[in-house]
Amino acid sequence: MTIQIGTAPDAWGVWYAEDPRQTPWERYLDEVAQAGYGWTELGPWGYLPTDRSRLAEALAARHLGLCGAAVVHPLAEANALETLRARLRPLCETLVATGTPWLLLMDDSDVYPTRQGRIASPETWRHMMGVITEAGRVVAQDHGLRLLFHPHVGTAVETEEEILRLLADTPEDLVALCYDFGHHAYTGADALAFMRAHADRIPYYHFKNLDGSIHARAMEAATPFMEVFQNGVMCELDRGVIDFAEVVAFLKARNFEGFAVVEQDMYPCPPEKPLPIARHNREALRRLGL
Repeated sequence: MTIQIGTAPDAWGVWYAEDPRQTPWERYLDEVAQAGYGWTELGPWGYLPTDRSRLAEALAARHLGLCGAAVVHPLAEANALETLRARLRPLCETLVATGTPWLLLMDDSDVYPTRQGRIASPETWRHMMGVITEAGRVVAQDHGLRLLFHPHVGTAVETEEEILRLLADTPEDLVALCYDFGHHAYTGADALAFMRAHADRIPYYHFKNLDGSIHARAMEAATPFMEVFQNGVMCELDRGVIDFAEVVAFLKARNFEGFAVVEQDMYPCPPEKPLPIARHNREALRRLGL
């Protein structure tokens, strides 16, 4: 069993390729290494260098590897497949060049103005599943990579029921899950129970925890999820509702071989905030034997 521990620009408050409130990419990579992580996701395309030689040099200089790359895309749009194909090519070429097998796909929450608006009609759902399936085929057949779908709060694939529909409506050989504990718990579902029931479809994990008190107040007040994230609902791994000792024990019992990527949604945040949190989370996992 080898569980590789990585992190992602998200854990430094990075959600966009360019934003003056975000940590500069050089500082991000320096602090990832300082915090004790050996791997990083690519983050939004254009945040880390898009020139592959420059990216490889920046990672090697800090003894870091690339564990995956994510693309956030409006999957319900009529031309979603066409526009997604154009975005996939440079990402996939970068992953192939760096020996990274995982590409993460996520629906775009920014296109849904209301909570009700994110719920897909039957026709839209079939369209989205077709886009996801074809993306998985392109990623596998054209580039030799694996597609991971990342359910996310505020998108058309958020709730446990929606995730189960996605698993049923996409082929197992083309679409697996990037499973995010924090986002699953945010919906009120039992994140540990889902992990145990569907571990065969989950080759890649986002380790993230949820502050139960902040979450309960937000649900009572019907606070928009972006505001809740900014209020700190995603918390340190050892301070939330999910018992990561149970998570790690389960993965060890299964002899899980793969990545656990530590995230903590907190966009935007001051540049001095992420490093102490990242160190704390890395130490919490070391205490669990990772």
